[in-house]
Amino acid sequence: MDFTFDPAKDEANRFKHGLRLAFGMRVFEDLDLLVVPTIRLGDEEERFKAIGKVDGKCFTAVHVWRGEVVRFISVRRSNSGEQRDYDRHSSRSGRS
Repeated sequence: MDFTFDPAKDEANRFKHGLRLAFGMRVFEDLDLLVVPTIRLGDEEERFKAIGKVDGKCFTAVHVWRGEVVRFISVRRSNSGEQRDYDRHSSRSGRS
């Protein structure tokens, strides 16, 4: 799988969330990765949230698909609702 991001968004994400967008690649390594669509008014593209654990902590990578390439928009620590969704998902998979 290929990944990309805008360098200006990368810098903004680092400033806002303390993470480089490239960190999103590590989120995708989680075998229990949960991917859900995200709906926001005004979005021109269908966005998704990938929620996965890195070093025992939940992170969320907001992204769009550009053909076969994942383009990161935001990468951050997961909020409590995302953490809860991930926990429910991973407990069903039996790998939690």
